[in-house]
Amino acid sequence: MGKDNNDNFKTPEGYFESFHDRLMDKIHEEEAAQNESLIPKTDGFAVPDGYFQELPKKMAAELAGDHVKVISLSPYRKIYYGIAGAAAVLLLFFGLTWNPGPELTIEDLASSEIDAYFESNDLNLSTYELAEVVALEELELSDVLDHTFADENILEYLDDNVEHIEDLNLEYDDYE
Repeated sequence: MGKDNNDNFKTPEGYFESFHDRLMDKIHEEEAAQNESLIPKTDGFAVPDGYFQELPKKMAAELAGDHVKVISLSPYRKIYYGIAGAAAVLLLFFGLTWNPGPELTIEDLASSEIDAYFESNDLNLSTYELAEVVALEELELSDVLDHTFADENILEYLDDNVEHIEDLNLEYDDYE
């Protein structure tokens, strides 16, 4: 919808200058038609006679009286104690009946879960840090060569990382 730049709301010249006179004329016409005043003579609020003369005496009598109402600052103290007691009973009940079950050890984990952990988490260990952790006496050649690699993966790795393939003494039939 396009915005209309024309100002559609305009007032006639001198409208507000004579507004009060026209309003009073309209009110007098309606009063004459109804034979009663449209504007009340009083505002509807009245103070009893002698109210302000008697007010200081009434205030002094009220303040001097012994019937002062005391409002407790913590009326909900019993409710708070009840809620705290119920929470303590529930905590005690669930604390005594909760059985966490047997504690799991590293032997209970499946090797696939351990492998998945090491694959998903980067430990940021260098080869020297790993060599410090693993003792050389405990390391066997079968631990390193236990993984079986596909021949094409090995050849692809060698192709990417070795400059002279002839130095490896491979037969070209296997490579191509």
